[in-house]
Amino acid sequence: MTQRGLAPFDKVLSMPAPIQPIISPIRGLARQLSTSVLAIALLASCTSLRDVPPPDASTYENYLPVGMPADVRFFGDNTDLEATQIANELRGAVAAHHGTGGVNFLALSGGGANGAFGAGILSGWSATGARPEFDIVTGISTGAIIAPFAFLGSGYDAALQRFYTQTRTRDVARFRVLGTVFAGQSLANNRPLQAAIRRELTDQMLTRIAEEHATGRRLIIGTTYVDAERPVLWDVGAIASVGTPDAYELARQVILASASIPLVFEPVQIDVTNGQDIRSEMHIDGAVSQHIFAYPQDLQMGDIIRQLGLERRRNTIWIIQNDRLEPRFEPQSERFGPLLNWTYDALMRSQGLGDVAHIASLAQRDGLALRGVAIPATFAEEPTQFFDPTYMSNLFQVGYEMGLDQGAWRDDIEEVLLGQ
Repeated sequence: MTQRGLAPFDKVLSMPAPIQPIISPIRGLARQLSTSVLAIALLASCTSLRDVPPPDASTYENYLPVGMPADVRFFGDNTDLEATQIANELRGAVAAHHGTGGVNFLALSGGGANGAFGAGILSGWSATGARPEFDIVTGISTGAIIAPFAFLGSGYDAALQRFYTQTRTRDVARFRVLGTVFAGQSLANNRPLQAAIRRELTDQMLTRIAEEHATGRRLIIGTTYVDAERPVLWDVGAIASVGTPDAYELARQVILASASIPLVFEPVQIDVTNGQDIRSEMHIDGAVSQHIFAYPQDLQMGDIIRQLGLERRRNTIWIIQNDRLEPRFEPQSERFGPLLNWTYDALMRSQGLGDVAHIASLAQRDGLALRGVAIPATFAEEPTQFFDPTYMSNLFQVGYEMGLDQGAWRDDIEEVLLGQ
């Protein structure tokens, strides 16, 4: 296991909650565990727990989820996108755009419990009557949980608010430190989160997603394929359109995987086949490979929009940044653990800022407007646990009030993320 894989676990156990709520489940847990226990846990976490072997390196790209067509997913780092299904899929989504307004993309970042901010933004935006119907919605990590609700529209705001203001840590995770140390398990069992996703993402909701998919709209969720070290983008509408119980379960697995923080939660195993053999892929938090995304770089969206005669419209990428990326002054220790935490935090912040900058460059290249919102630096509350209903309710309210204010959407989102 590489050093890059070590950092998140150490951070989970000792990182102060206000910096990275997504990767700091319980602050008190850090105080109860010694450095030696952490070291043993890190070594134990390298143990493989998978039941079905993975594909081999030379043929893994030929495998597809069992029972699924080829268009349900693609690699996010594919450099020949014009020849892939996703180019046709997203081109079709733009071509199917209805109404006289512009094409609207919504990109939802990771951020753990801070997803309450995004839920509040959407609810407040709905209350203004100005929230558009999004042609393409993308989500990573906690953004993957928000994305299906955002995709289906304002009628699902109440369910989103309930999840992000009433959910407690015990509703999404069951911690098992001894199992981590002595059995090589992840820090927490994700069965409560799996049950919560199954409870919220009902068969009826997935049927509605399939119906919207049929109109040309697209819902794309990002995961990280552990074995291949590559980002994977899943077309959840295409999965739901298969219409079988297994397809619905796969859609839920994808969202669970995208929200599964590495080493905190076990990877989600997805059965794949090449038509002969069945193998297992391991997928984890999409934010490991990309913090937020709109569409792949090689997709020339500007050309597509011009070919369809939509270039004179107000075509917009909307960004909801759920994580805190602004730098904060905090005296650091020279000890290994704190420095490792600081290094990982800096890398995550840098990746998040880089991903937003990448979206900004795509928007500029393709002639799209860019509008974004982020948690204001003035919000100084701290969660007391991984999912803290009081903290999340207050953050939801901050998002809701910003959502009511059209002026809260900024075109200088990169400066906003730096706290400027």
